[in-house]
Amino acid sequence: MKPDAAPWYSTTLNLWQIAGVLVASWTLIKTVTGGWRRTIGRRWHLTTRLRKIAPGVRHDYVESLLGEPKWQSTIECTRLTAAELEEGDDKDRKVEITVRTWPLSRLGYLVTWSENDAVGMYGITTTSWWFRPRVLIDQTRIRLGKTPLAALNDTGEYHRAWLGNRRFGYLERHYFGNPGGYRWWYVGVNDVGYNAVPLSLDWFDDKDDSRTQLLPDRREAYRASTPINTVVVSGIALYEELQDGSFFGISLGVDQDLVRLADPEFHVLDSRISRAHRRIREWRWRLHYRRWEKKQRALHGR
Repeated sequence: MKPDAAPWYSTTLNLWQIAGVLVASWTLIKTVTGGWRRTIGRRWHLTTRLRKIAPGVRHDYVESLLGEPKWQSTIECTRLTAAELEEGDDKDRKVEITVRTWPLSRLGYLVTWSENDAVGMYGITTTSWWFRPRVLIDQTRIRLGKTPLAALNDTGEYHRAWLGNRRFGYLERHYFGNPGGYRWWYVGVNDVGYNAVPLSLDWFDDKDDSRTQLLPDRREAYRASTPINTVVVSGIALYEELQDGSFFGISLGVDQDLVRLADPEFHVLDSRISRAHRRIREWRWRLHYRRWEKKQRALHGR
C-alpha cells in the first residue's frame, strides 16, 4: 500500500498569507475611507452626522459625532417662568449656558447652546457653495446658501436686523406648534456665511428706537432676493433673552469675530501661505463690495 502523496500546499503558509491579506485590505479600506471623508466625501460625511443632532441630546453625543469643539465660552441667561412666579428673585432664574463651536471642515460651522450638558439649541451656518444642506422647516424644504427667505411664509411674528461699520445680519423667527415638534426656528443671514447679502442704512425704520426693524417694503424686497445661510433650531431653550431679541447679539449662529482669528491670514507667525490668504481675502472683499455697490446703484436708480 503506497503512502499518500505530500500536499502541494502548506497549511501554515496559507494561514499567514490570509492574515496578511486581511490586514492589508483593512488598512487600505481605512486609508481610502479616511481620504474620501477628507476630500470629495466630506460633505456627505458631515451631513449624515448633522442629521443625528436634535434639541435635548447630550453634549457628549455631539462630541462623539464631530470631536471636540474648537471654541467654547459661557453666557448667562434668565429662564422664563410662569407669570405668578415672576416676582421672585431673578438670581434664582439665572442659568449658565455653554456655547460651543465646531468648524465643519471649512464648509461651515456648527454652534450649540447647552445647559446642564443638554443641547437646548443648535445652529448651522454654511460658508461654501459646495455645502448647501437641505433643511426641512415644517413643510418647506430649503437649501442653505440658496433658498431665499421668501420661501417661508412671512408671519410677521418677529424679525431683527443690524448693520455696523463691518458687521451685519438679519434673522426672523418661525413657530409651527405641534406639527413642527414645538420647535422654534431662527433663520437668516450671518455675515461670515456663504452668499451673505448686506443691508443698507436707509432700509431701517426711523420710528423704531432700537434700530433693528426694517421698513415693510424694504424687508419684502430683501426677503425675496436674500438666501438663507444660517438656521438655528430651539426646542427646550426658554429664556428671556430669546424673547427680547438680545440672545444672538450681532451674530445668528457663529460669531465672525471669534472664528476669523483662527484663519491663516490672522496667524501670528507669518508665512507665505498666510500672506497668500490675506491677498485672496482682500481680493474677495473688493469683489463683493463692487457687486454690492452696483446693486445699490441699480436699486436707488429705480
